[in-house]
Amino acid sequence: MRRDVSTVWVVGAGLLGTELARVWRMGGGRVLTIDKRVEARVRGDAAEHDTLAEAAAILPAPEVIYVCVSTRGGTATDYRRAYQDTTEALLHAQPKARVIFCSTTGLYPDTGGGEVTEETPCEAEDEKSFILLDTERLVTSTGGIVARLAALYGFGRCELVRRHVRGEPRLSGGEERMLNYVYVGDAARALFLLADPELPGGSIRNVCGESATKREMYAMLEKVSKIPAALEISPGSVRRGLKNHRVSAKKMRDTGWFPRMSMEHFTEVYLFENEYASPL
Repeated sequence: MRRDVSTVWVVGAGLLGTELARVWRMGGGRVLTIDKRVEARVRGDAAEHDTLAEAAAILPAPEVIYVCVSTRGGTATDYRRAYQDTTEALLHAQPKARVIFCSTTGLYPDTGGGEVTEETPCEAEDEKSFILLDTERLVTSTGGIVARLAALYGFGRCELVRRHVRGEPRLSGGEERMLNYVYVGDAARALFLLADPELPGGSIRNVCGESATKREMYAMLEKVSKIPAALEISPGSVRRGLKNHRVSAKKMRDTGWFPRMSMEHFTEVYLFENEYASPL
């Protein structure tokens, strides 16, 4: 990373934002976190002028601003406020900063398990996905970068492993449905690399650590944990969509990034650190 990037704002201090701030601080960067719901240096709504003015008084002129907020579900109104309004306010308040917007690989269409890349066309299926795509276009049109993240996992957030070791119903979808994941630490390192000023702006990068079918993933979980997979979750309780595609992260890997954590290794560590769940 070139040293002319040293000051960053991280909007969203959840699982990913907290880890991203830690990575930057370890690298000697000056970091300001902004979040209205969790512990952050600036506690407030980043779509509000007063919040951004407070941030600018503490750590002015950031070279890079990350937008890694989460609505934890939420309505279309929540999406518009958290993603679109926040990004517009940041671009207006700090027009010289590079904005890196954290989006989702869930925007890609169902390809029946086929590969999707950054060139794969995305179409809005509902108002929420329209808002995300509209915000992506705003970021790339102003020289920023969009990071489309696969499903994040980490200690404190891994539904797949948690559900399995507790004997709860499995994730939905057919056995050949592709599951795409990235460890939160690996995702944070990828976002760190995207701040490099030599990396062209106005682009999209997929961030995905590994992809496997649901059959393969549960076979791995059974092998590592010695716990047989539970029954299928009932269709009525499905929260997320059941798209079936394999996410390519070749462009991200071309920057020198590679995932350090695999789901198999994560599961082994999870079982070791959670004696109540471990049959070993």
